[in-house]
Formats: sequence, C-alpha cells, structure tokens
Amino acid sequence: MLTALIDRLEASNESAQPILNRIGLSPAQLSDPYGFIPMPQFVAFLEGASASVKDPVLGARIGAGLKAGDMGPLGIVLSLSESIQVGISRFVRYTNALQSGTQSQWIQVDDQWVFSYRLTDSRIWPRRQDAEFSLASLIQVVRDNFGRGWSPQEVHFEHSESEDPAFLVKFFRCPVLFRQPINRLFVRQSDCSAVVRTEDPHLLATLERHVADLISPGKEADSLAQAVTAIVEVNLGLAPVSVERIAQAFGFSPRTLQRKLAFEGTTLRHLVEMTRRQKAEKMLAMPGTRVNQVAMALGYGDATAFWRAYRDWTGAPPSEARPPAGT
Repeated sequence: MLTALIDRLEASNESAQPILNRIGLSPAQLSDPYGFIPMPQFVAFLEGASASVKDPVLGARIGAGLKAGDMGPLGIVLSLSESIQVGISRFVRYTNALQSGTQSQWIQVDDQWVFSYRLTDSRIWPRRQDAEFSLASLIQVVRDNFGRGWSPQEVHFEHSESEDPAFLVKFFRCPVLFRQPINRLFVRQSDCSAVVRTEDPHLLATLERHVADLISPGKEADSLAQAVTAIVEVNLGLAPVSVERIAQAFGFSPRTLQRKLAFEGTTLRHLVEMTRRQKAEKMLAMPGTRVNQVAMALGYGDATAFWRAYRDWTGAPPSEARPPAGT
C-alpha cells in the first residue's frame, strides 16, 4: 500500500524520496510487494508528506483515490463479497491477522454496525494522516464496489480538527466528529446487510488461502484482555459497557468472561477504567478540549462523574491536565 501512496504523491509533482530518506526506508523495502514496513515509519511517511505539501488532509485525499487492488488481497476479498457487512467482516479479520501495530473491529451496536481503527502504540503521535487515510480508503473501496452513493451515518476521529475540515465532510457525506475516544465509522444495519452480488466461492477460497499463507505463523494472538479492551473502546460513549454486552460479543456467558479475565489477572472493571483513563489523558492533552466533551465521549453521565473519576485516578482535577491556552 505504501507504493500506491508514493505513486499518488509523485503524481502531484512532489518527490517522495527526501521523506523516505528521512524516515529510513530503503528501495529494497519498497521493491518487495510483501515486504514489512514498520508502522512508525508508515505513519511518519504520511505525516512528513502532509507537511511537505502543506496539505492537512493529504491522507484522506490519497485514501479517496485508492482502489481495491491497492490494498492487495484484502481489498480484493472485500470487493468480491456479497454485502458490505460480510466484506468488512473479512477485511477486519484478515487485517488484524496480517498487520502488526493496528487493531480494527467491526461490531454490531444496537441497530448499527461500527467499524473502528486504531494504532496500538499510543506513543505514535501525531497520527492524523494515517487515521484519515485508513477510513477514507475503506469507504472509497466500499463505494466503488457496493454503490457510489453509499455513506456512513457518522465518522469519528481521535485527533483534533484541522483548520479546514471541509474536505472530510464533503468526502464522507455525513457528520464528522473529532476528539473522540477512537477512530470509527457508523453504518445503519440496513445499509450494510443488502446482498449486491452472488459470490464466486472458488475465487474467494483461493484468495483467502493466499491471505492465510501470508499470515506469519509466529504472530502472537491477542490476549483476551487485549481483545476485550478493543471492544470496550468501540463502545465508549455509545452504549453501557456491561459484562453482559462484552460477554455476548465473544459468545461467552458473563460468568465465563469473568473467569477467563481473572485467569489473566484482570477484571472488566479494571480494563474499562484503564481505557477511560488513557483516552482521557490523550484527549485532555489536545488544546481546546473541554472537560464535558471528554466526559460525554467516554460515556459518563455528566461532567461531575468524570471529574470525580479523574481525580481518583490522578489526585488532580482534569482541568489541570489541559495545556495552557495558546499552546
């Protein structure tokens, strides 16, 4: 996918080589279509390219021009699926198995499906371009293969808004919210369950075998605690994070989920509080973020409940975590 990004950057008469040299990517790494590009370098390339061309939404612009083939076999499998729901489900399953450093989810929350995407290393920041590129490219491939007029209901980004977010609103064709707990997009169940084609089972089986061959046998599976945390992140601010809801997502009974988490030395309550604290600290560090905005995004009933929780975590009120005005 990085090669496709470079091609589109250079098509605008901007050389990618100085950026590649700066982040330490060699021609040999780029010449191998299945070569491994560390996520910090991929993110640094996008951020560097954005700064170089002075375009704060470069990632989204490039993502809006991507085709299924640019994503490799994952994009092709998505494009050949019978419905959006089935296609994104396959895309998420294989992306999580193939790609290190990221975590995606595709889960049903009431009458919506929610796709979420995040970098697992919170130290990689800024990462605006990667998030906007990832969601824009997925939506563009869906539109190309399931209907040009398709749009999500709403799009969330974890970073703050740029000076001119008009391109994002125009491209996504829906409300775009910033300073959210996680990058995610919301889709009506009826908009993603419609069957638009008859699948070719033999072609899909061949592609899925190819994807399976690419999965590293040494890649460690997520622990249950990591998997639960990913589900918690998707639900923050959308629905109550209860043991019943989380257990249902894994096909467990509540008692089984609690027992398995206890075996790993943790509890759902601890994972929820840890996730909320990490998200709160990241959100409050963004200039201009309001305390009540964070409280709502993290699923608290009101700002007072969040204020008390933050004071319990840190011994200080959330107002002290915000950067001074003008920084």
